[in-house]
Amino acid sequence: MQKSRLLIIVIVGLLASNLLLAGYILAGRKSTVEMERPEGPPPPQHGPRDLIIKRLGFSGAQVEAYDKLITWHRAEIDRNDDRIRNLKNELYATLNEPPNAEKRDSLIEQIVATQREIEHIHYKHFEDIRDLCTEDQKPAFHELTNEIAALFGRPPHKRPQP
Repeated sequence: MQKSRLLIIVIVGLLASNLLLAGYILAGRKSTVEMERPEGPPPPQHGPRDLIIKRLGFSGAQVEAYDKLITWHRAEIDRNDDRIRNLKNELYATLNEPPNAEKRDSLIEQIVATQREIEHIHYKHFEDIRDLCTEDQKPAFHELTNEIAALFGRPPHKRPQP
């Protein structure tokens, strides 16, 4: 009888400590979320846009012109990304056909040419940004060009370790 009573007391104690711990964790999460969320609507997130505006110190008129450049840039990149996606679908569909090296190589060349066009679009976009800069802003643009690949490139794919 003594052992079962002691066992019940231990079980009740463990259950109570688990409930207290769960309550503490849940209460801590709620207060952390509330602390991180400022009042009012969240600020718009534009990523590279805001970084460039801030780093180059663009005026209101420059921001308007820059937003037009962004619209053009995104439309051109989206159009070419769609083209690459369609070409890749066509390329991989050839795996279900008899081997045809000429067709395969032609599709790969079209993908390469489209990717080349994307790089030209990116380069032109930064030329256009440079042209928006005043002489006083050009040194900041020069500093930015040293970081363009790191700031705006895609992060490397992380492969899971075996």
